[in-house]
Amino acid sequence: MYARIAHGFILLNLLVGLATVIGSGLLFRGVPNLPLLNYDQLSRQLGLACVLFGIGASLFHMAHTQGWRATLWLLGVCTVLAGGVELIGTLTGFPFGPYEYTDRLGPKFLGHVPYVIPPSWFMMLYPSLHLSFLLGVPRSAVPFVASALLTWWDVAMDAAVSTSRVNPGSAIFVYWLWEVDGAFYGMPLQNWLGWYATGLLLSWLYLRIVPEWRESQAREPLWIWLIQGGTMAGLAFWINRPIATFAWLAGALVVSFWALRKTAQATHPRPA
Repeated sequence: MYARIAHGFILLNLLVGLATVIGSGLLFRGVPNLPLLNYDQLSRQLGLACVLFGIGASLFHMAHTQGWRATLWLLGVCTVLAGGVELIGTLTGFPFGPYEYTDRLGPKFLGHVPYVIPPSWFMMLYPSLHLSFLLGVPRSAVPFVASALLTWWDVAMDAAVSTSRVNPGSAIFVYWLWEVDGAFYGMPLQNWLGWYATGLLLSWLYLRIVPEWRESQAREPLWIWLIQGGTMAGLAFWINRPIATFAWLAGALVVSFWALRKTAQATHPRPA
């Protein structure tokens, strides 16, 4: 049952992602005769839906493969610990660099961190952990690889939905603002170090609390990872930030080839 619910969320996430990328392309490239809609409000709704459907997909698929105890532990670790790191980040600029969330993601905890942000770390850490185990990474290296896969999502995301307050550039719908003019489309490179360190801490702590991991050849976590990243890569492309788009695509092709090869080998093993 949980697998079917997860499939429904993945399908909804895919449809929202396609609507976001296609609609943004039409809007940003100035296609004439578009319907008279409040596109600012529509973009907010699509952005929230993309995150919420992604959270639902990861939640129910992890429950299907790992059980509810493991799922709720990962959700709790991400919500509390990543939420705390985000709060510290918005208050002090450490470890990501100085930034501030806009109001596009809805209400904020203590006026600083949108409530959907902490569980969004869970949304992408589950597929990152799943892919790390699927790819046959030694268990001691899983937190390092999972954190890298998690951070790779941000290669496209930060370029797509954030910009520098100092030099806004081509960004249109902005979800957070950097207080400096960083080297990567306004983002300071420190941000990726912060992402990697946070992902590493979350992965290590979770696997210490719940050391058992049920092996699974499921491909759904790969689709979650690709849908979320692909949506951001598409948005980055339409606002003329192609380096982020093609960098993410290069990494996604490598991960996808490796993961699909592993699942194919498991499904159709070579005869002895």
